Amino acid sequence: MIHADDIAFAGARRFRRIGEAHYRLTDELHGVELDADRLWRDRHELCGELSVYCGIQGAKTIDGCLSRGNFNFSSTQARDRHAGLLRGRARTGDALDWHGLLEELCIRIGNAEREGQPIRRLREYERPTTDDVYDVAGLTILKRHPQVFFGDGGTFKSYLGLYLAGLLAGQGVRVLYADWELSGEDHRDRLERLFGPDMPDGVWYHRCERPMIAEADSIRHRIDDLGIQFVLCDSVAFATNGPPESSEAAIDYFRAVRQFGEHIGTLHIAHVVKPKDDDTKTQSLRPFGSTFWHNSARSTWYVKRADDTADAGRITIGVYNQKANIGPLRPAVGLQIDFDADRTYVRRVDLADVADLAAGLPLWRRITGALKHGPHTITSLVDELNAKQDSIEKALKRGKDRIFTRITDAPDGVHRWALLERRVA
Repeated sequence: MIHADDIAFAGARRFRRIGEAHYRLTDELHGVELDADRLWRDRHELCGELSVYCGIQGAKTIDGCLSRGNFNFSSTQARDRHAGLLRGRARTGDALDWHGLLEELCIRIGNAEREGQPIRRLREYERPTTDDVYDVAGLTILKRHPQVFFGDGGTFKSYLGLYLAGLLAGQGVRVLYADWELSGEDHRDRLERLFGPDMPDGVWYHRCERPMIAEADSIRHRIDDLGIQFVLCDSVAFATNGPPESSEAAIDYFRAVRQFGEHIGTLHIAHVVKPKDDDTKTQSLRPFGSTFWHNSARSTWYVKRADDTADAGRITIGVYNQKANIGPLRPAVGLQIDFDADRTYVRRVDLADVADLAAGLPLWRRITGALKHGPHTITSLVDELNAKQDSIEKALKRGKDRIFTRITDAPDGVHRWALLERRVA
């Protein structure tokens, strides 16, 4: 049996699976194409949108399209009726077997849907490599999976997404910015502020008005037409078909995103669930709404802004990896953003040096930040880091002779700890 992912030839006819719930039958001899898309089941019958394109001279087409509408692929009566409609609009008489084309399309789709995706021995798949991620601004971005950036309003999330899109474009990646919040003019202004007049030209913009379940088809066509490799969606609150707290809304959203294709990476901007206690416990934070926003993404990152507002033209953010299904959790990244009249400048900073953001780091990283400024006693580390003594002692012990070293020859006889690299130097 020929699987739908393969190309099946019947004379000059070609049938293939374009993507999830999307098939196409082409009659190259007559210049006819039948495109079946957005398939769904209705009381055990297979339905979807059928578009028929025709290049026959004299056919009544609109931009090459002979007919488009919902179609019941399980109904033989529907095939009879539609064949007559197509024959009349194409003005082919009996020269072209429209009923035969529809019959072949419906049978092949039915076979493909019953067969499902081809199965393979798991060991035959290629192992993921470091090439399956992008490294941009110190952040690890997955090439083929959905990921979520979430945080409070005003934490530079959308700006950060555009910055990453521009850096990806600079690496030769074609990026689509699907936007539910602002406008193309707003993001164009931001892009030039971030990258100057020589801003990257590999970022496309798509203004969205409807929920993702309705926009996914349009986005997928743009992916195909432009060769898009990565899509940024801003933001899920506006793109959700229902309240974000609904598990069905979150599941439907990610199911729609799957229509983009299995080799397309996506980044989704979301807000944060307000913590019940101390928000420095970043490990417990999740995107706002149903737990499926966190569970359905393969990677999630929490974006937090430092409270220090001494300089109105500068903000500092920490980006913390909360979940990683593909590989280990990645180190948190600190970014300082400076705004002037015409430009926006972004540079890396060490989060251990930012009091408001250091608390979200693992304890060993906070200890490392403290020891950068010189040796400390355990007591002084307890005071500076506001951490429990036994936790600090355990972290130092685990990192001894790898990251930290103990100084036992202090003049006052009190043992101190230092960074191993500094002690060796």
